[in-house]
Amino acid sequence: MLSRLGRRRFLGALGIGAGMGAIEGGCATASEAKPRTGGDAPACKPPAGLREDVAALVAKTPFVDTHEHLWEEKRRIEGLDDPKETNLPTADIGMLFSHYADSDLHVAGMRPVDLQRIRRPGLAPKEKWALIEPYYAAARHTGYLRNVRLSVWMLYGEQDLCEDNVEAISEKLRAGVKPGMNRRILQDVCNIEYCQVNDVSGEYLFRETAQPALLTQDISFVPLLLPSHTDIQKVGRQMDMEPGSFETWLECVDKVFAAYAPRAIAMKSQQAYSRGLDYARVEKEEAKPRFEQLLNNPGGVPAEDHVAVQDFMFHYCIEKSIEHKLPVKLHTGYYAGSGSMPLGRLAGNPGEMTNMLMAHKDARFVFMHITYPYQDAAIAAAKQHPNAWIDMCWAWIINPSASVRFLKEFLKAAPASKLFTFGGDYLPVELVPGHAAIARQGITQALCELVEEGWIDEGAVPELVERLMRGNAHEMFDYEKTQLNWG
Repeated sequence: MLSRLGRRRFLGALGIGAGMGAIEGGCATASEAKPRTGGDAPACKPPAGLREDVAALVAKTPFVDTHEHLWEEKRRIEGLDDPKETNLPTADIGMLFSHYADSDLHVAGMRPVDLQRIRRPGLAPKEKWALIEPYYAAARHTGYLRNVRLSVWMLYGEQDLCEDNVEAISEKLRAGVKPGMNRRILQDVCNIEYCQVNDVSGEYLFRETAQPALLTQDISFVPLLLPSHTDIQKVGRQMDMEPGSFETWLECVDKVFAAYAPRAIAMKSQQAYSRGLDYARVEKEEAKPRFEQLLNNPGGVPAEDHVAVQDFMFHYCIEKSIEHKLPVKLHTGYYAGSGSMPLGRLAGNPGEMTNMLMAHKDARFVFMHITYPYQDAAIAAAKQHPNAWIDMCWAWIINPSASVRFLKEFLKAAPASKLFTFGGDYLPVELVPGHAAIARQGITQALCELVEEGWIDEGAVPELVERLMRGNAHEMFDYEKTQLNWG
């Protein structure tokens, strides 16, 4: 193991200072019972020795952010004056509680009608805070709410939210909605190289972003999997085709991949929200009459016929991913929202994952969100299967402690090349900073504990940090190809 002096010299050669701010190092606030305002970081004891050095290295290293749902800047700017038209939360403190935080507030007892009221115009920031505060107090120590606090501090210089500062925070948030906001927040504040974005508006199979170098795009292939009658018609319109038969539908799907794969960073499905990942092998001859029944009689198709078409289309799209060399991202594990998660179905995800890994050995599968709360099985899949990767996106704020344990256990069990360690998974860009800070804290803690336990040598830390935060993503995802094809 490197001596203390040797470590200093080694990290110094990389140009890394010893100091680290409280947020960047991820220290917990010493006293959070009474909200305070001001520009200082939440009070904490800074890391020392090994942890100080590793925190500095992790802070300096950029993330490749492998999963976001971020809105386009143009839509945000248009939503300033007419949020109803763009269906966005109002640009005030309600925005900060509109994604993920709203779930913990609901579970803590906040009424859905009040959650809707804080998203909409019509209430002043202090009135919105009066609705939020009782439930914020109950949920403030969760990852979702900690993330709100850290983001507020990093962007607006306020240590916490309270009645005295919610108007000022709202004014700063609104003032920040302007051209260049994504780049300023993601690169200047979060130290993120680029993001991989999955549009979840339902409007696009592939979003024509105005910032392709910063916001690379996934193909959202859920509409190709269902497919409902509405999906069939929508995809047909986007491809300028009339899918009047099963054959023309498959031609339409082929056209989707031909049109978008050259510029896509990956393809993504979140169909695990509506069914298991147990996609059976269905022959084309069996799928065809069921699809055409769906096409001609959309209201009268038995559920088993619908599932059979989904099964066929999943395997068809995976073969397309192999043809076009696109990684396949699949939602696994925990559900967004509240009051709607069937844990029994989620428990089946790991076994279903391994079935598809064996069925498509030339495909590259990325299983997202560490399959929480079944993350041990995700580690086993990555250890056993050469075509399995695991993504820690979102996990750092679902359960930060479980994510630290997961990272340590993954590195002890599976090749370090099989892991991606950050994706903010947010719609509002203003909530990515806190999440990136929590992830950096967790990575620092996990690596330092592995060194302190004698499992890895201090000299291995710089290579691991580079690999986990950006190197693996650059090896898996062809960023240069996407940029060449955007032109």
